[in-house]
Amino acid sequence: MIPMIVLCGIGLVMASLLAVGRKAFAVEVDPRQERIDEILPGVNCGGCGFPGCSGFAAALVDGKASPTDCAPGGADLATELGKILGVEVEITEPMVALIACAGTDKASPPLAGYIGQMTCAAAHAVPGAGKACTRGCLGLGSCIEACKFDAIVTTSNGLVVVIPEACIGCGACVDACPRGVIKMVPKKETVHVLCVNPDKPKLVKAVCTVGCTGCKLCVKQSKRFELDGTLAHVNHTGDEEIPESAALACPQGTILDSRKYTVAAWIADPSAREDYDKRSVVWKDEEKKRKAELKKAKA
Repeated sequence: MIPMIVLCGIGLVMASLLAVGRKAFAVEVDPRQERIDEILPGVNCGGCGFPGCSGFAAALVDGKASPTDCAPGGADLATELGKILGVEVEITEPMVALIACAGTDKASPPLAGYIGQMTCAAAHAVPGAGKACTRGCLGLGSCIEACKFDAIVTTSNGLVVVIPEACIGCGACVDACPRGVIKMVPKKETVHVLCVNPDKPKLVKAVCTVGCTGCKLCVKQSKRFELDGTLAHVNHTGDEEIPESAALACPQGTILDSRKYTVAAWIADPSAREDYDKRSVVWKDEEKKRKAELKKAKA
């Protein structure tokens, strides 16, 4: 009986000490943080740069994060967060991920078979692993594992693609790609250069049939296109609509015009490329006639 009484006494003392300690060392939580926690999506994607939604809420209250940093929540959530924090929020353009590579197994054949850990980081570390182009997508799907929204799918020809409608712009896939193939682009953008190889044209053509060779033909069609060395890219700060001719003028077919083809069809559906080739031939013939008539008129 006595041992039992002693144990109960010890238990009561310890409970009292814990209760006192809890009050003495309690950390007060800003009520704004609790309100923010309640309205965050709760997906814990990490796209904000903090460990989960709770970490983001704490960072917001501490002034270490911006209300616009939560991609899944979008503009409506950013506005609500601004009201809670008492700050003015400038809504930015929604972004989505783009895998800027069209180098399928056919366009950029594998140099050799890869046997090893089936992750992009592991394959990237092995010289000669993957396709002939050492800059392009390895297609092993590490970005798929990183995406919590099922916005990235694999194709049957050695590449993976982002489904823009499903992408919330968290950027997790960007961090997962060891080759820097994945970019964040404005959701409203419809024309993209699907190549990240900055090598000289001769070297690019040797490893991929759809790589950018810096020919400047797209630049001549729209001032929205710029060259970074020998690699073309779209300037996303412009408002001018890019004409269809910018893609049709590309000799390699490196430029995706999503007004005509979805990214999945452009990569995996041969009929999309066949249709593009026909349209390109027609446009080039019409362009030749136009230039000939213009030259004749000036004579």
